[in-house]
Amino acid sequence: MIETDILVIGAGPAGLAAAMKLKRGGFKGRVVVLDKAKSAGNHVFSGAVIDPAGFDGLLTESEIAALPCESRVNKESFRFLLGSGASVKIPWVPPMMQAHGYPVGSLSKVVKYLAQLAEADGVEIYHGFAVTELIRENGRVVGARTGEKGVDSQGVHKPNYLAAEEIRAKLVILAEGARGFNTTRLIESQKLASARPQVYALGIREVIELPEPVPGSGGEIMHTFGYPVDMVTYGGGFVYHPNDRQVMVGFAVGLDYKDAALEPHELFRRFKATKVVQRHIRGGKPVAYGAKLIPEGGFYALPRPYADGALIVGDGAGLVDGLRIKGIHLALESGVAAAEAILLGLDGVGERYDEILKRTRGYAEVKRVRNVHGGFSYCAPIGVMMAGFAWSTFGRIPWWPVGRVHADSDTLRAIVNRKSQTVNFPGSPDRLTDVFLSGTVHEENQPCHLKLGDSAKCEECAKKFDSPCTRFCPAEVYRREADGSLRIDFSNCLHCKTCEVKCPMSNLTWTPPQGADGPRYV
Repeated sequence: MIETDILVIGAGPAGLAAAMKLKRGGFKGRVVVLDKAKSAGNHVFSGAVIDPAGFDGLLTESEIAALPCESRVNKESFRFLLGSGASVKIPWVPPMMQAHGYPVGSLSKVVKYLAQLAEADGVEIYHGFAVTELIRENGRVVGARTGEKGVDSQGVHKPNYLAAEEIRAKLVILAEGARGFNTTRLIESQKLASARPQVYALGIREVIELPEPVPGSGGEIMHTFGYPVDMVTYGGGFVYHPNDRQVMVGFAVGLDYKDAALEPHELFRRFKATKVVQRHIRGGKPVAYGAKLIPEGGFYALPRPYADGALIVGDGAGLVDGLRIKGIHLALESGVAAAEAILLGLDGVGERYDEILKRTRGYAEVKRVRNVHGGFSYCAPIGVMMAGFAWSTFGRIPWWPVGRVHADSDTLRAIVNRKSQTVNFPGSPDRLTDVFLSGTVHEENQPCHLKLGDSAKCEECAKKFDSPCTRFCPAEVYRREADGSLRIDFSNCLHCKTCEVKCPMSNLTWTPPQGADGPRYV
């Protein structure tokens, strides 16, 4: 058994911000961070254009200047896509979307940099340890237990077997990201959820390497809405130039979509095939890929961010600006808020953290745009109108909850006529090729970490929805065999947890595989 004062689960922006702020604030106790990735940043994924406000009060000016981002936003545009060959450039970038001067780069590299700073501050970070259980005594979280390693697919110990580790702590900070395994179960067991369900978008991104540098393109960004989604499906795309040789291209689609035939990865490919995107990437070669969940429920879906013995920070607490689709700065701010609450003492730390969090700039942003996603639940025009109201009235209008918000698993309609959406053009990988680009590695001789529940429900889903898991998964983990059975290739898994969120029968559960397995984002 290992004992520590503070245990942080997850070495992303929120968890590292909390650990660093504690040490920089004079905390004398032991701070341990556990992360399931093989190394720093491997399981962290984003665009990313980073709002630097999140570093205020955490990093020094020289440390901010040393962030591993090669460019800052110097040119930005906003477009409405009418189709594959037509788009309208909005004459001005809406104020809420403006990002001039923001750093552009890989969030994985930024997190690796933060981890180095944290270790220099005295934080202990251990990679390759997946936490599979929170330890509770008399209702209080008192620690965590890691998963075993070296167990074969039949549950038999292999020669390299390592037993689970038990870590006891005075306080646990959950920084697992969106739909974190332990966070989700704590929210459910302690009834921390809001009245509205948390809903998500699935973000997919490739890094394209151009055949030749394009001088001066570093720092250029573009955001889009419209095609390839219809007027009742929430979604949008982006193109970021982190340097003169590479382009980050991504598309996000709300998982509250209704069309059971929809394939998010094919939407992404359609987006890449548009004339306006091709201007940026023509002739380029994809060199990296990834996907992640983005919490989109907003203010009305925020859970209570604490339980007895535990604090929840970052995406796990639903902290994303649903209008700008930005959450990195909010994750950093929430981590800092958690540390500030702890530095004042552990008695009443949960309530104090909640109070400090509500005073942050990021929390005010989330509250200001609280009705944006709800507006899109009707259709895109109403969503755009809600966005305008939110920004122009500082969130005062409308003052009531807007929208018909249902859990993502409840929105699909029975499939009637499935039409292939496949797009083919040179340089556009299919899902399996993209998985290779993500660097994903799993030990295949281990128990499958994707748990299929009732087989009868699976058969019912196949008849009613034509097995949507075979389409919504961005890694083609699920496939129907000739005999109708569902094959699960868990070794492809990107750990995005879309299957757990979108399965219309709530019949799929994501659990952590053995530590160090999964994507290796860079």
